[in-house]
Amino acid sequence: MNPEMMICIPGPWKDRTEFIQRVVVQTYGEFMFAGGILANPKGNDHVAAEFCEPYQDMRRAFEIAGQGKLPADVLSQIATHKSVVYMRFPLEVLRQRDRLLKFTSLLRKIGGFAVKIESTGVAHTWEVWLNLIASENPFDQYRGFVVLIADENHFYSCGMHNFGLPDCQVSRPLPVGEAADTMNRFNVFQIVEKPTLASGHTFSLTAESPCYRLSLIDDPRHGEDVLFRNPNGLWDMKRVEPSAVTDSAKR
Repeated sequence: MNPEMMICIPGPWKDRTEFIQRVVVQTYGEFMFAGGILANPKGNDHVAAEFCEPYQDMRRAFEIAGQGKLPADVLSQIATHKSVVYMRFPLEVLRQRDRLLKFTSLLRKIGGFAVKIESTGVAHTWEVWLNLIASENPFDQYRGFVVLIADENHFYSCGMHNFGLPDCQVSRPLPVGEAADTMNRFNVFQIVEKPTLASGHTFSLTAESPCYRLSLIDDPRHGEDVLFRNPNGLWDMKRVEPSAVTDSAKR
């Protein structure tokens, strides 16, 4: 499977014909849909888009991906969806932001209910999605596409491949607040600073904060055919004592 960013938007369109009519009529011909392509001819732009039948567990999928943040009325609306549109973009959030905003806003205009990032597993209401994607704040942009997850042995992030970067993980039993702060700030550091990192380098939030030694490893949780898989790998962050830090890569 070629790595890509996939956006899922359920809606009220009873069939493909109704979807095409809404695209053309409600945008006064600015957009068109044909042959698996959603096009903006005047803008000389298009994305791959797939019109699909409804998915019976869509409400539950959004409920999980929304992490308890989607309002009940939005979830109820999603439960009534009659079809789903999946749009595909390159894994380059910062370069694709304008296109993401343009094409998802189109789906909102013609009746789409909410947004789910299939390549991460996070869902947003329209208001939250558009605010995050349009924001100039790097942390907002990051929150739109990345989630933090826990398993038996680690806290880890999922979704940094949408930025073309590795994810990260820290070992339990690190307190959840410290783990989240460390991972979030490390990931945003990657996005903003674009550092040249290598296994053996170290990272800390401040001179007084705990220090972590980095090891780049393959994504251990997701197979080749899974959209969550990060082809860039992830940084395994092992906490080390200050006396053990001898390299010059400490932030």
